Amino acid sequence: MGRALVVVALLMIANAADARAATQRPELRPNIVFVLIDDMGWADGGCFGSSFYRTPNLDRLASSGMRFTQAYASCAVCSPTRAAIMTGKYPARLHITDWIGGEPAPAGSRFRLPTWQKHLPLEEETIAEVLKKAGYATAHIGKWHLGGAGFLPQHQGFDVNVAGGGIGHPASYFWPFGAEGHSHRVPGLAESGGTEGEYLTDRLTAEALRFVESNRAVPFYLNLAHYAVHAPLEGKPELVELAGEQPAARGQGNAVYSAMLSSVDESVGRILRRLDELQLSDRTVIIFTSDNGGAVHFGKPPATSNWPLRSGKGNPYEGGLRVPLLVRAPGITRAGSVCAVPVISHDYFPTLLELARTAPEPERAVDGVSILPLLKGGSRMPRTKLFWHYPHYWNGGRVAPYSVVLDDSWKLIRFYETGREELYDLDIDASEQSDKATERPEIRKRLGDGLDAWLRAVGAQMPIPKPE
Repeated sequence: MGRALVVVALLMIANAADARAATQRPELRPNIVFVLIDDMGWADGGCFGSSFYRTPNLDRLASSGMRFTQAYASCAVCSPTRAAIMTGKYPARLHITDWIGGEPAPAGSRFRLPTWQKHLPLEEETIAEVLKKAGYATAHIGKWHLGGAGFLPQHQGFDVNVAGGGIGHPASYFWPFGAEGHSHRVPGLAESGGTEGEYLTDRLTAEALRFVESNRAVPFYLNLAHYAVHAPLEGKPELVELAGEQPAARGQGNAVYSAMLSSVDESVGRILRRLDELQLSDRTVIIFTSDNGGAVHFGKPPATSNWPLRSGKGNPYEGGLRVPLLVRAPGITRAGSVCAVPVISHDYFPTLLELARTAPEPERAVDGVSILPLLKGGSRMPRTKLFWHYPHYWNGGRVAPYSVVLDDSWKLIRFYETGREELYDLDIDASEQSDKATERPEIRKRLGDGLDAWLRAVGAQMPIPKPE
């Protein structure tokens, strides 16, 4: 037997033995804390380049792990990204392509909407279900927005569900988190008690810490999905006052939004400290990210700014799709490291399952690719293309149906309402100001052909032309 084959055989034997040991002793698997923020922009934090926001705990996490500079959400609005994280699949494959329940097509639009999926089907195998089979305790705390009754976290593999329901944002960030009977009252929290002035981000953090402490003796998966920093803009008064003393910078100057972000930062700090106190930090993987780009379409001044990226939430430009991402994987990520390789939300599914030394059912299609090689310091992924598909209207029709393909540095955006295509070279034009569609027709055609092939491959639902 050749030397190379001997090495491969020995590695296979070692990996098999490692997998058997993990199966027999679940405590060998790492804990997972996944922190998902709602509407947090790419530049919303000191470690992400902001001089307006003060985020010492996020900065600490970045300095002890890896920061990604080109991380993408699977969609520019929330529910599709959340579904992609849960399943490892493109939203277009799932037919969950808008926030649940979406907006109607405007009266004067060219298209009507396809009949898309408005809950995460129970037939889909979620990351919680896979990890639960591997011996994990699982908890979802916070925003779910992947279906209501019958399609809640406890129906999708989570042992614990706190505050997760069909709503997309809270009626209020202060207890009792909305008037009784309000359609956006946070489910379950007021009924389980609270105090006047209690802040939602703080309460969810307390619930998360309770779960961690109760399950410190077993491997656990905590999906902490904060409702913050989504509207309504409401921050703790003392933090709003403190933020008001900061000078605005690069379009970021909303003190209330800053206060909301400070509460998110405090949440991360509380989790990091408790993991340290429980001596769990060395065997806990932490991922911190957002479900879509920062919201720039409301607020006075605007809630945030994604500068130098163009636009924000809902849009196909970088400000709508690019998100913050921090990963700390003890023994794997190098402290203070930075990665510029593009990754996307549905990559977390295979990544975390590989870290947990388990896998989904073999017949399940998974679009994501494990980023473990990047976490180890690699500089390549076994793919060059990423795709987005949004056959919907958003923000009163200001955003119309589009599809996007990113291939290395080249990005093509196809707008269905106008038939226009735009082409940008992100290596030299991350702000997407210089459209090269006319100048580089060969690249436009290559990317367009690739986009067409992908849309067919995933069975994407297309916007439907209205009768003339």
